[in-house]
Amino acid sequence: MKAVFDPLASAYDREFTHSRIGLLQRQSVWDHLSPLLLAVRGMEVLELNCGTGADAIYMARHGHNVLATDISGEMLKAAEDKVMQHGLEDRIRTERMGFDEVKGRFEPGQFDMVFSDFGGLNCIDANDLGALCDPLADAIRPKGRFIAVIMPDRCLAETGYFLLKGKWSEAFRRGRHEPLWASLSGSGVMTWYHSPRTVAKMFSQRFRLVSLRPIGLFVPPSYLEPFFKERPRTLRRLSALDEHFKGQAWTARYADHYLIDLERRP
Repeated sequence: MKAVFDPLASAYDREFTHSRIGLLQRQSVWDHLSPLLLAVRGMEVLELNCGTGADAIYMARHGHNVLATDISGEMLKAAEDKVMQHGLEDRIRTERMGFDEVKGRFEPGQFDMVFSDFGGLNCIDANDLGALCDPLADAIRPKGRFIAVIMPDRCLAETGYFLLKGKWSEAFRRGRHEPLWASLSGSGVMTWYHSPRTVAKMFSQRFRLVSLRPIGLFVPPSYLEPFFKERPRTLRRLSALDEHFKGQAWTARYADHYLIDLERRP
């Protein structure tokens, strides 16, 4: 799978990380993380699918130690360049690792938190996602956290967009059982969509649900960036609506992404 992601590395920051939509959605994630990062200093954090390192840098700048992992060597190179630019080599280590390599790789309770942002876990099917429960629980200390940002099997903004375009077959595509091809800069990856309820149930034996919130309920998916690039005022209004609804857990299934915060059971 790593070869699939390598060509995406050069485009990822341009098309998502630094886009208006990407910045707004990531800020929503950071707004949730911030109280936890400020409450405890010096946490040991394992980041899955770290991409080009934006979240690792954010956590490290809050005083935490991050093992940033990704299956793509090119993504890791981009992340390493950023780490050096910010002078955070003492806080961030990088390591190539796929989801299927987590089991048995770490000491029991080695981490205070495991974090996965923006749909990395959508790159595996439900069986492989469920198989991560025990390996992650073993790697996290009791009452430590597993926080993931995942694309659900519904998205109101996406459905509305395709209905307006008259693309009826695309309007409800996330609800199909088969994976879909998600494109980025001429390349892409097969994508599975996981509902919040399904994920919570998968991990329920080893984790309890702390919170669930929508990420991009009104702020649209990033492929609509060209449309909203010239409409910053509209995007700000949509972001304000997202802020208003962030505490409504039931809306999480209908956003572009959702954040699920799980606590490791003792």
